[in-house]
Amino acid sequence: MKPILPCAFRAVEQFPELYAAVAPALRAQQARVQSCLRSAIDRSVLREAVLATLREQRGIIALDAPIGSGATTLVCQLAVLAEWPLWLADDDDGNGALAFYAQIVATRRPNLPLLDPAALTDPAACERLLHEVADPKHPLVLLVSAPDRDRQPLRPLPLPLPFDLPPGVTLIVHGQLPIEPDARLPLPTVDRALLQTQMELLDRRHCPPKWREALLNAAQGNLLYLSWAERWLHLGLLDISKLPSDLDRLLYHWWQTLTPSEQRLAMFLATAGEPLPVTALAAVSTEHPQLILDRWEEQGLVHMHLWRVSDDDSLLLVRYAHRALRLFLAHHFPDKIDIAHSELAQWCAGQLRRNPLDPANRYLGRQLARHTVLCAPERRSVDLPTAQPLAWLRERELREGLTGALRDAGWMLQDTTVTTPLTLTRMAAVTGTLASRARQLSGELVTASFLTAVNTSGREGSLRRVTAIVEQLPDGVPKAAVLRQLGEACYSVNMRSAAMRLLSRALDLEAQPVSRAWRDARDQMIEALATACIEAHDPDQALVCAERIDLLERRAHVETLVVRYLLNNGQYDRAWRLARSILHENRAAWAQAEVAVALARIADPRGQMLLEEIRIETARAWAEIELACDLALRDEDAALQRIMALPGQHQRDRGLARLARVFALAEKDGDALAAAERISSRELRVTTLLELRILLQGLVANLATERATREIDALQGDDRPILLAALAAAHAAIGRRERALAIAHQLSGEELERALSRVAVACAQAGDYAGAQAVLAEMTDDDERDWARDEIARQLAAAGNWEAAVAQASAIVAPEQRARTCADLAIARMRAGDVINAISLIRSLDVVGEQARALIVSAPHLVAADATLADQLADELLTGEARSRYRAALVVALAGKGQIALASRVARRIRRRNERVRAELAIVAALDPADPLTLQRLAATLRQAAIGREEMFRALELTVPILRRIGGTSLLAGIAAAIVADDRA
Repeated sequence: MKPILPCAFRAVEQFPELYAAVAPALRAQQARVQSCLRSAIDRSVLREAVLATLREQRGIIALDAPIGSGATTLVCQLAVLAEWPLWLADDDDGNGALAFYAQIVATRRPNLPLLDPAALTDPAACERLLHEVADPKHPLVLLVSAPDRDRQPLRPLPLPLPFDLPPGVTLIVHGQLPIEPDARLPLPTVDRALLQTQMELLDRRHCPPKWREALLNAAQGNLLYLSWAERWLHLGLLDISKLPSDLDRLLYHWWQTLTPSEQRLAMFLATAGEPLPVTALAAVSTEHPQLILDRWEEQGLVHMHLWRVSDDDSLLLVRYAHRALRLFLAHHFPDKIDIAHSELAQWCAGQLRRNPLDPANRYLGRQLARHTVLCAPERRSVDLPTAQPLAWLRERELREGLTGALRDAGWMLQDTTVTTPLTLTRMAAVTGTLASRARQLSGELVTASFLTAVNTSGREGSLRRVTAIVEQLPDGVPKAAVLRQLGEACYSVNMRSAAMRLLSRALDLEAQPVSRAWRDARDQMIEALATACIEAHDPDQALVCAERIDLLERRAHVETLVVRYLLNNGQYDRAWRLARSILHENRAAWAQAEVAVALARIADPRGQMLLEEIRIETARAWAEIELACDLALRDEDAALQRIMALPGQHQRDRGLARLARVFALAEKDGDALAAAERISSRELRVTTLLELRILLQGLVANLATERATREIDALQGDDRPILLAALAAAHAAIGRRERALAIAHQLSGEELERALSRVAVACAQAGDYAGAQAVLAEMTDDDERDWARDEIARQLAAAGNWEAAVAQASAIVAPEQRARTCADLAIARMRAGDVINAISLIRSLDVVGEQARALIVSAPHLVAADATLADQLADELLTGEARSRYRAALVVALAGKGQIALASRVARRIRRRNERVRAELAIVAALDPADPLTLQRLAATLRQAAIGREEMFRALELTVPILRRIGGTSLLAGIAAAIVADDRA
């Protein structure tokens, strides 16, 4: 019989290297397609209905169908008839994500047949590809059969499905979705076409006419019921006069006919995560199951097939023919299922101990962690993976590779019996790291794809696209090897400089295989833990966390925060000791400067001693200036002497400028003017004098202006235009517009325009809006006038004159600047409580990025005013990532207000997984930390974040406030220690 092959599978086969990378997943799914379509009835009417829906609807379509109604068969039929990528997630051998990506590549990007290794766990990789290849004129349909959420999951981590779809792409999903679809397509349970399909099925089975009416009435449109019931009638297992009324009762009737030993076998099959070796089933059950399995195969309940272990050996594998059996048994007999998981886990562990290298043990190694996690904790022995998870994961990495270790880490992260947040956080960090490390590419695939792209798209562009994908690999020796091979391929097409760059990069990776980004992610997480300890008033635990930070500068930053905390709480001795113990020289100097100032202010002689020890001139000068300003209020001469004792002229000038301002604020006008005049830098002196003109009053203020004017008149260099503009603005700020314009007109060209813009803004600051408008009318430079209008609009908004502010912003010529200013005005108006007019202004924005920014910043105010309207604005105004980010901001705001149910509904509408994780964590943070379900919901959210190391550590940073509420600062310190220990193991 000729194999039935989906068109997209056949397209992948045209690229040998690409096919080799995903062949096991495609073969496993192809076997399921064969099984579904071998005896399937062609449902042309239903297929046409689906195609009609696709013509009218785009986005995500949920295929709603009860179990046994033929939904998976329909999806397979569509994949065979059209070149639509197919993913049967229950039957993908664990690597379906990459196979799905490969199908899209083969059908829509054949000029670069290369896998993105991030597609293994990151839906954004597939979304990037779809945005690259999408063409609304040639729509693309993606077909997915996703596993139902039940008590017997087959995979530990969420599917990396692309939900943020571009125009021209439709995703049809049969199964559970973590988000709300754009449309639902229910399969009919009663209609003429379905009746015709059922009659065809019965005709093909040679069903006697006298059975048909009773079978059709009992099946209620369920094709699986009809198939099994008809077969069982022929075998004499059912009475036509006593047919069960639905699929569930049909299976219960079958269950009641089993002996205890047969029921035990049925439970083992129900718990199996993949086809189970018959020899294993016989060993664990201590039965001889072959006759039973043959009978069940005759009844249509199981499939058996041979799996080739080697050229000389093969294994007979068995699985249920339909997941309805597994779901039925899990739902009705959870205790028996639990016992079966426990027995399988114990048997698998024993077999692996006795003969770990036997290739027939493939099932044992791949499924032991799953069986362990899904059985009750009281049934677990000390030799199971959950007893020593990290040791088990290291062994899996050696035996099965990084993909196997990632799978088992995901199971351990799903363990609902994990009751400590420390264990949860630890496993989350390990799982995220393995998700990044499991990204792999073969050098052969990369070079073949590059050479294919060169022949069709040119050399430089092809290399850029290929290297962008290769960069998704984690830094290390494997990535270096791929870059070496790519470099050799570049050399073969005369790209010698590119080849040398790639070879140099490979050498760098070999010399330093662990990237700085990986270390920074960990250090940033620990810094967040330490900061939370400080906020919880526990500096001791903050320092314990800081000791785990590798980068000295980041560690010193945390230690400086602790120093400030100690000073603010009067713990001067500890602050003094800690500042002196900081290892980073520059940070230590600044921390010591802060301590020296604090000690000097309480007349502690150690302050002066510490000050003399500081070797960084700027830090010491800052401390001296601070102390001089303290002196200024009671001893002007001493303050001046302290400034003049500074060793550097630049530092003295800075100190004098600061001192002048302090004198001015203390109404010591003469001292302020004298200090300003002693500044040696002319630019700083003039700037300080102009500031004094605004701060002071009367004669001294006029003297400051005159001396600034005299200084500017004496200038001839590049500083003169800048200072003249500042002088003009100073006059305008005190109501002397004509004098300001006269000063400005000493300049010409761009310098004049710049000066006029400053004058206009200063007039507005002084309340002379008419004068500001007159100055704006005089200007000819659009850029400078736009800058001035932006500043004036903000001033008008601050004064509550919204209409005039919007008018100013609307007059800005540059589109992006106009949108930015209007967005800022909308945000300010929102904060002022005028939500309706603010929304109207946001709607009028013509730059999408500014619209998104305004909505995201305004999310708390929109939620407070009208949460329903706030959510509607996402669909009305935003698309893609911006829409997801805005909805995440809405969820954060709703959760903060305690509206958990509404927040959860909005979170289900977020398409980008990273943003959905952020939203879910905000919901978890609003829950009761003492409730055990809070930890379970946190675990579920962290499983969604298992995209990669950086994504997981970002999510863990967001969990720090939650963890602090659950376990306090001792938990945070324990997490820091565990993360570092696991990272270095």
